[in-house]
Amino acid sequence: MSKKDSQDMRVRRTRKWLQEALLSLMSQKPFTKIAIAEITDLAEVSRPTFYLHYRTKDEVLEDYLDSMYRDFMVDMQPYLDSIIQGKMAVKLFEQIADQAVFLRSLIDSEVSYLVMNKLYKYCFDVIKSSINQASFPVIDETRWDFVIASIAGSVYAMSVRWLEMNMPLPPKEMGDLTMQLIRPGVREVLMSNQG
Repeated sequence: MSKKDSQDMRVRRTRKWLQEALLSLMSQKPFTKIAIAEITDLAEVSRPTFYLHYRTKDEVLEDYLDSMYRDFMVDMQPYLDSIIQGKMAVKLFEQIADQAVFLRSLIDSEVSYLVMNKLYKYCFDVIKSSINQASFPVIDETRWDFVIASIAGSVYAMSVRWLEMNMPLPPKEMGDLTMQLIRPGVREVLMSNQG
């Protein structure tokens, strides 16, 4: 193993420790009440080490959300070509259900803006990737961008409401409902573009 590889591994390990410490503390108290000293103590790293990796505790949380986003995107890859069949929508709600406790705690916290931005971006990126893989008739990119933003906004709003309501429907039903709401609008845009 090269020196660079061992340094990269140490960086990843230290960041993981800091993220886990913050998440553990968030389960015990509000985010705004957590001090960086508490994070470093629990992670068993020095304060200067913290500042080598992050400037603020918000950055720690954002880095964790980014890693969760990357994992979600990798997990979603096999479903991207199934936007019309609805498998992608079901998978999206399964992923959200898997992280429900954590996501709900963030939605209810003072840092809800972080999770909201990440969740919307995730919905947007998944839908855009899926539409890019599908063989839809060609329409201008600006129009597609609005279609994608509309779908992502809808899926995002449904996801947040679903979590707030304690997930009263299973992921499959949420995915099916999402597709029932989305399909007619996408069809209408495609039909109006052809005529």
